[in-house]
Amino acid sequence: MNRVEILAPAGSMDSLKAAVNAGCDAVYVGGTRFGARAYADNFTTDTMKEAIDLVHLYGKNIYLTVNTLLKNRELEKELFDYIKTYYEHGIDAVIVQDLGVLHFLHEHFPDLPLHASTQMSLTMGEGAKILKATGVTRVVNARELNLQEIRSLKDSTGLEVESFVHGALCYCYSGKCLLSSMIGGRSGNRGRCAQPCRMPYQLKIDGQDKGNGYYLSPKDIETLALLPKMIQAGIDSFKIEGRMKGPEYTAIVTSIYRKYRDLYYDLGAQSYESYQKSHTAELAGDIRNLSDIYNRGGFSKGYYEMHGGISMLTTNRPNHSGLPVGKLTKVTDSQMVIELQEDINAQDILEVRNKNEALYEFTVKTGENKGGKITSNYKRGIKLQNGYPVYRTRNNLLLGRVREEYLEKQTKLPVRGVFTAQEGSPMSLTLCCYDKEIQVFGEIPQKALSQPITEDKLVKQLDKLGDTSFYLEDLKVELRGNLFIPVGRLNELRRLGVEELLRAIKESYRRNEVKGHGYTAFYGKRAEKPLYVSVLVQTEEQLRAALGFEEVTEIILESDIKPLPDLLKLTREIVQKGKKAIIALPFVIRSKTYELLLQNKSILEDNTINGFLIRNLEEYELVKYKLETEKRIIGDYCLYAMNRSAGEYYASLGVDAITAPYELNYQELKEISDIYHYITVYSKLPVMISAQCLYLTEAGKDKLKDNISSEACSLRDAGKAVLTDRLGNGFPIARHCRDCYNVIYNSKPLSLLSCEEEVKNLKPAAVRLDFTEESEKEAEDLLEQYVDAYLKGIHRTEKGSDYTRGHFKRGID
Repeated sequence: MNRVEILAPAGSMDSLKAAVNAGCDAVYVGGTRFGARAYADNFTTDTMKEAIDLVHLYGKNIYLTVNTLLKNRELEKELFDYIKTYYEHGIDAVIVQDLGVLHFLHEHFPDLPLHASTQMSLTMGEGAKILKATGVTRVVNARELNLQEIRSLKDSTGLEVESFVHGALCYCYSGKCLLSSMIGGRSGNRGRCAQPCRMPYQLKIDGQDKGNGYYLSPKDIETLALLPKMIQAGIDSFKIEGRMKGPEYTAIVTSIYRKYRDLYYDLGAQSYESYQKSHTAELAGDIRNLSDIYNRGGFSKGYYEMHGGISMLTTNRPNHSGLPVGKLTKVTDSQMVIELQEDINAQDILEVRNKNEALYEFTVKTGENKGGKITSNYKRGIKLQNGYPVYRTRNNLLLGRVREEYLEKQTKLPVRGVFTAQEGSPMSLTLCCYDKEIQVFGEIPQKALSQPITEDKLVKQLDKLGDTSFYLEDLKVELRGNLFIPVGRLNELRRLGVEELLRAIKESYRRNEVKGHGYTAFYGKRAEKPLYVSVLVQTEEQLRAALGFEEVTEIILESDIKPLPDLLKLTREIVQKGKKAIIALPFVIRSKTYELLLQNKSILEDNTINGFLIRNLEEYELVKYKLETEKRIIGDYCLYAMNRSAGEYYASLGVDAITAPYELNYQELKEISDIYHYITVYSKLPVMISAQCLYLTEAGKDKLKDNISSEACSLRDAGKAVLTDRLGNGFPIARHCRDCYNVIYNSKPLSLLSCEEEVKNLKPAAVRLDFTEESEKEAEDLLEQYVDAYLKGIHRTEKGSDYTRGHFKRGID
């Protein structure tokens, strides 16, 4: 039986070595370009080659992250040479977010295994199987999936499934977050996330202050207790998050998950369950070590058995919470006494807190056992009280043990050997490791005049493998006659043998040189027609405003604007006004919504609907293959056509029109403007799409634990929620209860009202206005301004400063 892969993060060479020594089966790494952790200690070309060789030496796999969106020039001018080097050197797979990159790599490196990144937010097999034709062999599923959904994805595609089992969890569906990008220009889609989700916010509902907290900060996940269920769900790879963390973290997390993975397979499911019951203290100790090395407010088990809620969030502290080790039992003006509930060690760092506020931090001079007490001085003026909890934020003994066991020691590989020597023939040494066998030859030994070399002396000398990666497990000696062999000649033969064995192992992973560089751009030119206005609406008031403008050609309805059986009332009204009706499908689609849409198939096939705005591959599959109708398929901005290759890929799928992404500036858009049908000129940009619900968070509830269904959610009629950051910027929240996700919108709307000449230079077929919470009157005023500017040639400018041009001027790195 193939065992589930333990996949470890390696943000540096030290972390890579730690992962290998701790028993990983594979590592994932980033190079100098195109990785989602731009600020990690990523690998240079030389160190990447060294990493590939080192990992392969130990019989493990190495995956390269190219899991960001690439601009057109990067893809056309840099990507081929970047991948070529590592492809030929033997990289095992590449992890990809950008569908243009996926298309490009499969075209130029057809036998290179490609893994669809979690940044693609794949939620169903219906979306994942679209990618099989592009060389995808593995899917890193959206982290929001439960075990049943993962099982379904696996069964319906036959692809390998890789799932995160430990570490940090994003609040947003990965790949659908623009918050860092819009706030500070550091795009998560480019590996430069500034983690605004770890900042404090004030939450208001209908203007009522609900308090301040880290509302967007999930706890780290820890899933040891779920390991049997995850294996039974068909997961092929257990992925550990943490390329930004240190090698000690990598080592201890990898070793613990490896330990329990092996126990499950060695014992079998039933005996493993019995083992856990009889070794509860051992499991608790391992979880305690995981907490000591890093945790945020404790751990959650992620979405595997949950669907959002307060228990998954750490609303009071966004960073390492440490481990509770005691409490204050006596406080004077300058001294405190701590009663311990855990053993502590010399040089541990402890922190006294009032709730989650850090009051005083100090380093322990000497260790003490659980149940004992320690006394420490503290700075005068700090207000400490009896009962305040004390946490350990650095376990010095644990870190020292990990360094000694996994960082300082070198794992050795067993080698079998045969040494042969006889008078008149060159002596030879054969070495075997894995399935590789090499033979090297030395000088012809001479007949000994006195004291011939003995077998014991030969073995002792050839066994001196020193700081190499090998140890001699077995050596057979075939010594014929009384021979004189200088020690130096044996050492030389041994060194040559080791070098040849290393070369044989490494070379077995090399690939043939790839010729060419080629990116031949091709994209069918769009026939130029008069510019038209398209409007997306989320309320019937906004719809009335759009219907009142003759110049509006097309109206896009969010699919949950009304219950599906009532949707055609609106599309018929649109058609009666001589306009086209487009249905915007959800930002995220899961099996429940997918089945609901299929149950209402006849409605979606109605001839009053001209097409669909899709936001993910699952919806592409639904519209293309499940609906018995030929309607337009329009890709929204979050399908991310950041380069011409992506445009070509969507065209090959039969996507009729693409919306320009929000993270390219004018010059970058202009370079590939012919692939875009729509340019959005007004929108409160969706900066986060989350399975979490801020209304549930505020109410202190968990969806499944408290048995809250989407249809009967008591919070669905709650008032308008707004998150306000430290600078006073308010981010409106929209809840989509039917599809069970929240959308957080930018604090200021994107407005390209005064950029009409530049937008027209891009020659889009349509300009789009996306309404969110605007009233009917506000929508009318906005439409009048944009119609004047874009269709009537009347230059208009924005009033005040309560808007943003997004990245249209500034772009992103």
